Amino acid sequence: MRNSNTNNWRSTALVAGAILTAGVVTTTTTTNAHADDSQNNAQVSTNQVTYDQVKATADQQLAQLQSANDSKEAQQATANEQSNAADLAQTNAQIDQLKASHAALEQQAGAIAQAQASTAASIEAQTSAANAEYQQQISAQQQNEATQRAANDQRYAQAVSQAAANQQVVSDIEAQYQKSVNEAASAQTSQNQAATDNYNTAVAKENNAYQGKVSAQQATNAENIKNAEASLATATANASKSYNVATTNDVAVDGRVAKPQLNVEVPDYVKNYGIHLEVRGYNDGIPVSAYTHPEFANTYYGEYPDSSIITNQAAESTPHDISEMPLDFQPGLLSYDANNDHSEKVSANGLTANQIQVLRALALSWENGFRNNVFQNYREFYNAVNKNNGFANVAPLDLVSTDLTDKIADQVATNRAKYNVDNNSHTIQQSGMPKDATYSSVINNVTGNLYNSLASEFSGKIVYSDTNENLTTMQAGTPTLLNYAINLFNSMQGMYYGELVNPTHIGGHANNLLRAGVRAVGIGFQKLTDEMTIKDGSGVSDRSNPSYAVTFDHTGFNINHEVNATKEVLNRNIWGTSTVDAQLNAIKSAQHHVDKVAGTKTVTPSAEDVQKATANEQQNLANVKAQAQKALDGLAGTHQANLAKLEQQYNGAKAQVKANYDAAVAKAASVRDDALKANGAVDLQAYKAQLDNAYQSLVKADQVAAQKFAADRDAKIANAKTTENEKLAAKIAELVPSIEPQIQQLQAQHQAVVAHGNEVLNALKAENKAAYDKLEEEFNVRLATIQQNEAAKKASEVRLGDNKVILPSTPVANNSKVATVAFPAAANRTQAQNAGRVQTVSAPSIVRTATQTPVAPAPVVATVAGNAVNGNAVQAPVVSQTAAVTATTNNGTSATNNGAQMPVAVTANKATKTDNSKKSATKADVTVAKKQAPAKKSESSQKVNQSSMSIVALAATALLGTLGITYSSKKRHN
Repeated sequence: MRNSNTNNWRSTALVAGAILTAGVVTTTTTTNAHADDSQNNAQVSTNQVTYDQVKATADQQLAQLQSANDSKEAQQATANEQSNAADLAQTNAQIDQLKASHAALEQQAGAIAQAQASTAASIEAQTSAANAEYQQQISAQQQNEATQRAANDQRYAQAVSQAAANQQVVSDIEAQYQKSVNEAASAQTSQNQAATDNYNTAVAKENNAYQGKVSAQQATNAENIKNAEASLATATANASKSYNVATTNDVAVDGRVAKPQLNVEVPDYVKNYGIHLEVRGYNDGIPVSAYTHPEFANTYYGEYPDSSIITNQAAESTPHDISEMPLDFQPGLLSYDANNDHSEKVSANGLTANQIQVLRALALSWENGFRNNVFQNYREFYNAVNKNNGFANVAPLDLVSTDLTDKIADQVATNRAKYNVDNNSHTIQQSGMPKDATYSSVINNVTGNLYNSLASEFSGKIVYSDTNENLTTMQAGTPTLLNYAINLFNSMQGMYYGELVNPTHIGGHANNLLRAGVRAVGIGFQKLTDEMTIKDGSGVSDRSNPSYAVTFDHTGFNINHEVNATKEVLNRNIWGTSTVDAQLNAIKSAQHHVDKVAGTKTVTPSAEDVQKATANEQQNLANVKAQAQKALDGLAGTHQANLAKLEQQYNGAKAQVKANYDAAVAKAASVRDDALKANGAVDLQAYKAQLDNAYQSLVKADQVAAQKFAADRDAKIANAKTTENEKLAAKIAELVPSIEPQIQQLQAQHQAVVAHGNEVLNALKAENKAAYDKLEEEFNVRLATIQQNEAAKKASEVRLGDNKVILPSTPVANNSKVATVAFPAAANRTQAQNAGRVQTVSAPSIVRTATQTPVAPAPVVATVAGNAVNGNAVQAPVVSQTAAVTATTNNGTSATNNGAQMPVAVTANKATKTDNSKKSATKADVTVAKKQAPAKKSESSQKVNQSSMSIVALAATALLGTLGITYSSKKRHN
């Protein structure tokens, strides 16, 4: 056997169980098709009578109690109004009596008027005395001021008389003073001119010296700058010269890569066997004319072990080492040349772990190449496979091979060897191994927690687990790694491109690989035993070297057929670490790499290069120019400092001249004053001002004293008014006492009466409301109990088709366990008003529901997709048979297996090889459970009797006997 694939449905037994279960439930009862309507009406009628009776009683009793309460409250309010009115009348009468008594006292007007007149006279006398005292004080001040003015006038007259007698002496003294001042001014003018002349001479001398220094420095600067510029020019010329440098150039090198050959000629096989392909829906050979792309038919020859069958081998299609194997997967076959094989040897013990990883890397690259090439260039095949899972026209993600998938692959190979499964059989129970050793169980063991996590994360959506297995045989006539790799490449060509007949006929292997939901693949290598290779149909032609069964166990997820959610999950870092990157990178590097080549080149410095090379000289020139400017700035600074010093000296000389003048004028004034004093001369104007200032000081002091005199007067008058009025008020209060406190006391007593009446009324309302609420609560409890009993009874009823079934449930509370409720009621309105309370009557009788006979509940059969069944309406399971998604042809079978825990539709087929001359295939019969749906009610009544139920049970038993999996013999692959 060469290639095989499987897809195991786990729902067949469940479907059969569903049919039998449905039959058992049906036989438990016989009811009318409309029994659910009539039975429900009866139950509602019985319980509704009880509820309505209690509700009517409650409404009546509550209405009576409310009426009695309203009457009592109205009576109390009326009594309050009457009591308040009487008390108010009494209070007003007492107030009027007080006012009348007070009016009699007010008749004593004569005594009051006499007291008021006495008070006014006392205030007037005290006010007059205070004003008189104030006037005396002001008059004394005015007299004092007049005396001072007269004295001042006399003193000034005397000074004027004395001045007239000394007039000539004063004139001479003043003339001498003026002469001294004029002499001082003349000296000041001549001294200022001398200082100015000295300053101008010094400034001219400083300017001449500065100009000489600047000229000398400028000459030095020019020489320094010239030398720096010459140095920069030399450096620039040197830096601008071209030069040669050693180089290393990157040269892209493309290694030899074999190109698959499409136009292969295999005349012996065509003549003897024709083209027999493994394609779903065909039982015989498939002609080339059936292919949409006829060139794909040639790839099927890769199924045969020896590439020597190709008579027109092309050199470009013959690799010489592993590094020349193509990494993409274009249609076509490769040829093998043992004389030009430079690959590793494979020992008689078989492939090493490193060699297996190389083959895994190649096989992974080829599977991804097939998926991507079909999507890009043969989209109709890709869409046909993915039309129902949301990924039509959506590019597939690349498969990965990791430490996680290696674990799956190695365990699958171990289990196959342990249970002696040959290359004609998949890793499934039908191959003679227990369930926990099958490939689906191995995958579930590794990814089960991941699936559970996703199911929890996407609660409410279906998480599909997409798993399947493809199987092929790998052998080699020459024990080298290259021979095995070419054999595997050609086998996969036939297994994949060879099955792309047309969009409606796609082989199972290609179908499995093109599923967009798969994301990881475990590629296992099971070494075949001699017993396996010598079996008829093993397909192994050369038994001198080890042969292998190669398994491709794919796995992935599809989130509710939603593209974005599925791609996001598949792209997560959940698949482990790649174990084939090093092998793939080594092959890629050999096929496409860069070599280093030594050489030389002439470099012409760019302006930027010259700029960098002459940076030091440029900086030196800049420094020289900066230093030149700095020297000039220093000279200018010194020059300005010298000028400032000269100006300072000039200002100091002028200040001394001014000081000399001021001193001479002050001395002349002193001499004048001494002479005037010695001769008794007085400055009349200054003397007059002195006398006036003394008088004004006296006036100001008198004004301050006058303000204090007025304040003292006003205080005495105000105090007299206050004291006398207080005496008057005491006298009047003694004659006519106030009645206001008594009036306020009477009004407060009346308000207390009103408040007491309100308290009594509010207390009555609160008591009435409490009685009403208590009665209402008792009725509500009873009504709720009736509703709970009704709900419990309804909860035990379920619908099975048109039939009603009473399921066993926890018994509802017995009526005897419900506390008896008394329902108070007044005999009539008058009685309730007279008594002030509502009188109780006997509780109304309660109509109890009939006890329901328990009936065994119908089991709920879950669908494969995990669809929940409504707990309030149990549906009879609907069982239907759908076409399994399978692929069966002469050369193999294909099916997708989703783990037993995963809600995914899967199929199962087995293929066995018979010989090299004949292939046959039988399509597998598979039954799948569809999602349960509620059965429609029949429009007419229909009885289901016991004999009808027996027929259903017998039919289900017969179906169980026919359910199973049919396997067809294949030649080369499964």
